[in-house]
Amino acid sequence: MGQPKYRWRVNIIESERGWGQKIDDIKFFDSEEEATAYVTQYNAKNNEPVVPDWYMYADGPTKVMVDA
Repeated sequence: MGQPKYRWRVNIIESERGWGQKIDDIKFFDSEEEATAYVTQYNAKNNEPVVPDWYMYADGPTKVMVDA
């Protein structure tokens, strides 16, 4: 049995006032650096002074074990 393999998961969250939040998409990355850069770039568009009624954002990264 070999070493476990890990990847980094980023959840793309849809958030709507009155309806809550749900995971809209899940992205996987081979390194924490790639995942963190993706989250930073994705969330850069969320720069309004007031939170809108509907928006998307990236959450993570989270280290997960995957089947080798």
